[in-house]
Amino acid sequence: MRKKKRVRNNFGVTHWMIMILMMALGYFENGSMNDGLNTFVGAFEAQYGWSSGLLLSFSTYAGWISIGGIILYGWLAKRKGARATAIVALSLATVGMLVWSRAVSPAMYFLGVVLCSCSASAIMIIRDNTTNNWFPTKKGLAMGWVTMGPLLATASILYLINWGGKKFGFHGYFDVIALAFLILLLIVIFWFRDYPEDKGCYPDNDRSVSKERVMELHEKGLMYKRTSPWTPKKLLKTRQVWQIGIGVGGINFLIGAAVISQMVPTIMSYGYERAEATGMMTVLALCALPLSYLFGWIDTKFKTKTAIIVFFIWTITALIFMVLPGKWTLFVSIFMIGGFIGGSGNMMGSITNTVFGRYDFANAFAVIYPICVAVKSCGYALTGVVKTVTGSYQPVYFILIGLSALALLNAVLLDDRRLGRNSIEEQN
Repeated sequence: MRKKKRVRNNFGVTHWMIMILMMALGYFENGSMNDGLNTFVGAFEAQYGWSSGLLLSFSTYAGWISIGGIILYGWLAKRKGARATAIVALSLATVGMLVWSRAVSPAMYFLGVVLCSCSASAIMIIRDNTTNNWFPTKKGLAMGWVTMGPLLATASILYLINWGGKKFGFHGYFDVIALAFLILLLIVIFWFRDYPEDKGCYPDNDRSVSKERVMELHEKGLMYKRTSPWTPKKLLKTRQVWQIGIGVGGINFLIGAAVISQMVPTIMSYGYERAEATGMMTVLALCALPLSYLFGWIDTKFKTKTAIIVFFIWTITALIFMVLPGKWTLFVSIFMIGGFIGGSGNMMGSITNTVFGRYDFANAFAVIYPICVAVKSCGYALTGVVKTVTGSYQPVYFILIGLSALALLNAVLLDDRRLGRNSIEEQN
């Protein structure tokens, strides 16, 4: 009789601190660049009379520029590791937030937004590389925890930002975030390391092997990374790269961009006021927290491919509820979209680890992630074009249901056998 696989959060203190650090990076980076715009744009409009439409367009342009930053960050993470990438990103974030808050012209405002956007674009690279290195066999469970950071930001960061503005005036809206970035930068410089072995810890906190043997295998693993056969050219010729980049990550992120960008007006179309719709978004974020862990648990208990299949079935169901009439279906869909958001950040990094392993992950992720972002960028355009042509958000959901069905089929057909190296004792 096959022994049941137990899922245990038996991580060491240092492992938990690593996860909390990754949560904090997501909280402040994603929260300031996404949720924070609700306050930042209005503050500048009130202070200088600049058009909110102009200021929001700057964020769009900065997002396009940050795609180039993603490629550079992927290269940096591959060559120097997540720690070096985090030092660069957090330095840019600290300076960018200070420039942003002290902008006295639209051009200076744009510069601050570009610096912060380029910093935020590194978060998934830092987070997923770190999770891959520290939790090579429990990456799904770890991702279930660390992806809670941006979800907590959606539920709470505006309270922190608004407190800063009330306490310290106009600059306070931004300076509380800049201070957080500075503290995180110091933690990364003086405490954080790329591998558990560098902190005297064990991968996954698995102590079944002696520390000497762990260090020996780790040194051999780093030597292997320097001569890894997984070059960008070879990766681009590999079917799984495109299946993960487009079918798992790309469509997933595109759906998120399209749905979240129109969630408030969709809720308002049911007769709710904007304040009520915004409150429902907070509920949505809180629903996502336990569901983020649930998808991570499924990943670890069964396997990543199973988690992806369940995730896209969940997504299709959530989108179907979005198009059904009646307010009760709206409440169900808000809960289920919360689950979608909770699982969304887990899938692409986890399956990349499954297929390419601990020691080839950075090479593969540097190629896969830009593909995901390129597909995601179509989400906003899809929403805008369909809304303009049809005058309704409803057709967008039918298109997204179709894309989700394709992603589900892709997940079923995905060959998730290991191609890269997860431990130095494995042979390709």
